[in-house]
Amino acid sequence: MSPPRLSGLCRVLYCFDVARTIDLVRAESVLGTARRTNFHHKGGFPAEAGVAAPVRFSWKAPSSAASELQTAEDVEIALYDFGAVAITWTLAIDHALDDLVELSGALYANTELTERSRVVALDVVRELHEACDQPGLHRLVEDYVVFELEPPVSDVEAWSLEHRGTLAQVLRAEAERLSEQEVRDALDTPISYGVRDLALVDWLGAILVGHETDDERLLLELATVELLELRLLDDRLDEETEAAYRLLTAPRTTLGAWTSLRRELERIGRTEADDALLHQGIDNALKLFGDDYLARLYRAASRRFHFDDWDSAIARKLGTLHSIYGSLADQAAHRRSEILEWIIIVLIAVDIVIYFV
Repeated sequence: MSPPRLSGLCRVLYCFDVARTIDLVRAESVLGTARRTNFHHKGGFPAEAGVAAPVRFSWKAPSSAASELQTAEDVEIALYDFGAVAITWTLAIDHALDDLVELSGALYANTELTERSRVVALDVVRELHEACDQPGLHRLVEDYVVFELEPPVSDVEAWSLEHRGTLAQVLRAEAERLSEQEVRDALDTPISYGVRDLALVDWLGAILVGHETDDERLLLELATVELLELRLLDDRLDEETEAAYRLLTAPRTTLGAWTSLRRELERIGRTEADDALLHQGIDNALKLFGDDYLARLYRAASRRFHFDDWDSAIARKLGTLHSIYGSLADQAAHRRSEILEWIIIVLIAVDIVIYFV
């Protein structure tokens, strides 16, 4: 007996940072057809009131005659108020499970879709320029693939155990059979709400089985956006720390140099403020889901994406930057004191000269 064919959708997600912040109300006004999407909540308490949901809208995707992927004509775009844009491509699934291994491999680090997504992101920035604070497309991109499948059988858990090796290959975008150790690692956090649904979350992608998986997909989108922003902040902190260290060790002999120091101190202060703003934006977005099931799914994604490691690295770099900031501030204060002392000496000397003249 041949295995059942799978039906559903494949969502290919690309996330970019396009601004320091995005005014979502203004973006809605510019777009006209945008909508806000909250989680539906399968159980538990509702999301916190007053938290801004991302703005979502459809966008005509740039065509590509050379593309072998049959994507839908329109892409879904989500705007986050902390400056991120999520672009989602959709492909129809009517495949045997083994065929998804090939599809997963074709989507992994797909250069063509990445560049088409970058074009879309640039178009969105131009369209929403007035709603963006400090608009500009950053070079970093984060991608993720989500397979949304209708339940192929009544007992989804038994089906997943029977096909665990192939499911692991789909998640890892690996054409060759995987070792038992690798299979266990890929499937070590299965999450279910009912007997006919299942979520398998991995680093490269996820498999969602169920009739209604919108909440799960949107949560994974949020986690991918968070990963992008953490990478961006970590990258910027490396640059800021290196620049601050050069500033700390540079000679200060002119008034212009110390004016430059003051500007650098202000820039370092803005970096720390941006970090706080980013985490506030992410925390607010996380408040949009309130039930335990989605919280468990988010924790699984958080482990897969190593959020704790990213947060620790960022906190350590912020501490280093703050230490350099303190040293620079001390240098500036000491230099100001020296200048004031010389001014006082000069004024006294002038008074003496005037007195005797």
